[in-house]
Amino acid sequence: MPGWQTGASGTVRSLYGAPGAGPAPKQSAAWIAKNVRYRDLATADPPNKTLAHLPRGGVIVWAIIFQPATGRQQPIRLDFSRAKHFPCCEGEYVAGGEYELAGPGPGRAYETIVRIYFGSHPTCALRAEAQRGLNQLRLPASH
Repeated sequence: MPGWQTGASGTVRSLYGAPGAGPAPKQSAAWIAKNVRYRDLATADPPNKTLAHLPRGGVIVWAIIFQPATGRQQPIRLDFSRAKHFPCCEGEYVAGGEYELAGPGPGRAYETIVRIYFGSHPTCALRAEAQRGLNQLRLPASH
């Protein structure tokens, strides 16, 4: 999308979930950012180097999928109006706070966490920008 930057980690060993006796759990992260240069590794949770430079009007949508799925929640819906708001953050302070969506992905094959950060109080226009970022996320189908 014009004005947005994107990035992804590819599949790496997971830092989330409980490692079991089977194969090592995997994770993959992605981000999309507007009005800020992304400065962290895609897997940084939270992306503190980038958050430290998040200007007014900046938006970051950060997502991670990981194994194993717990299946305890409703499947994730990438709808900003359903996001939980947190004053913010582990590490860097973010003026607009942090919003989060979480739940199993398609077919409950993995867990998903999506975090949205705003550099200023999220106006209707910034919330619409965040939803446009969410609309760009493509969660893998279950296998």
